[in-house]
Amino acid sequence: MSATTAAQHHDRPGQIMAGEMAEQPEVLRRILEEGAPRIREVAEAIAARQPRFVLLTARGTSDNAALYTKYLLEVRLGLPCGLTSMSTTTAYGAKPDLRDVLVITVSQSGGSPDLVASTRAAREAGAITLAVTNNADSPLAEVSEYHIDVLAGEEKALPATKTYTAELLALYLFVEGLDGGDGAAAKVLPDLARQILDRQEEVRTLAGRYRFAERMVLTSRGYGYPTAKEAA
Repeated sequence: MSATTAAQHHDRPGQIMAGEMAEQPEVLRRILEEGAPRIREVAEAIAARQPRFVLLTARGTSDNAALYTKYLLEVRLGLPCGLTSMSTTTAYGAKPDLRDVLVITVSQSGGSPDLVASTRAAREAGAITLAVTNNADSPLAEVSEYHIDVLAGEEKALPATKTYTAELLALYLFVEGLDGGDGAAAKVLPDLARQILDRQEEVRTLAGRYRFAERMVLTSRGYGYPTAKEAA
C-alpha cells in the first residue's frame, strides 16, 4: 500500500471511531485483569463507611453509565440513588448536608470544570467522593477522595465508544465489590464483544436496508437480572 493510499484509508470517514470500537475487547479484558483488584479495593473501602445514599453526577454518555449504575445500586444493594443537578451547587451556591452520602462522578476526560467544581463542593459538604474516569491525572481524579481508572487508553474520536463500555464494566465491578461479589460473571464480556465485532458484514447488510429511512422508532427494555435458572 502506498503512502498516499494509506493516508486516504486512515482519513476515511469513521475510521478513527471504528478503530476505537475494535479496541473494546482488549479494553474490557484489561479492566478485568489489571483494573479489577483496584476497583475491588475501592469498593471495600467505601462499603466499610456504609453510605446511606448515593448521588451520581455525569453528562453525555457518562450520564447513561451513571443511570445504569443507579439501577445496579438500587436493585442489588437497596441503596436509594439520585442523579444530581450540578448547578444547584456550582451556580446557586446550595450547601446540602452530604455526610454519609456517596457521590460518584463519571467522566471520560475528568476535565469538565463543572464536574470538578461539583465534586469539590460535595467533598466539602461531607460526601464520600468517587471519580470514575479514563484519566488518572485529571482534575476530577485529583479532587475526589477515591478514583477508578477505566483503562481505555487515549480516545481520539468524538463519539464515546470504548470509554463508555469501559465505564459500564468498571461500575459493574464496583457495585459487585460493594456487594461482596467478585464479578466473575463479567469474564465472558471480552469474548462476546469480539464475536459482535466479527459480525460487521452482517451489520452493514442490515444497516443498508434502513439507509434511506426518514423515521425510526426504537423499542427497548430496562435493566434486569437473570433468574438463577437462566444464569445456569
